[in-house]
Amino acid sequence: MRAALAALLLLGPVPAAAVPWTVAPAQSRVGFTATWLGKPVVGTFRSWTAAIDFDPAAPAKAKIAVTIDLASATTGDKTVDGSLPGDDWFAVKAGRNARFVATKVVAAGPGRYVASGALTIRGQAVPVTLPFTLAQSGDTATVTGQLTVDRRAWKIGLESDATAEYVAFAVPVTVRVVAKRAR
Repeated sequence: MRAALAALLLLGPVPAAAVPWTVAPAQSRVGFTATWLGKPVVGTFRSWTAAIDFDPAAPAKAKIAVTIDLASATTGDKTVDGSLPGDDWFAVKAGRNARFVATKVVAAGPGRYVASGALTIRGQAVPVTLPFTLAQSGDTATVTGQLTVDRRAWKIGLESDATAEYVAFAVPVTVRVVAKRAR
């Protein structure tokens, strides 16, 4: 899910003049898939924000920051949803938000980019890389991306499942962001 935060930040192109993009929340999603007892548990974050300035012709000038409310995580499973805010998992009492800030964005081919930066969860900043695609039609941009994070990097779930007996260490995070160029 941390990765999801990173993907959101990458969401749309902004001209070299640093014109911001505004996320269309109803069309956008930051999600994650945990593997619990060998089965996928698909979740989403209902509350997140992204500040994005991005010009596909000048990716080095990008400014991307995504903030995710960890307390908004939902999977539709009462047991999982009840555990996620707890001290061993997201520890929302200590800090509700995860934050991704891109420090570098590079082109990786036509319509493809890679954003590198730090994903901070539970006060721990960890370097992450988010490959993403960008499709633009007029003033609307759609970004899709995925990265896989290792929950051990943020000490998530290690008290109750330090060996990944129940929940796998690797957690894919997916991002789909639809944004409109701000006027």
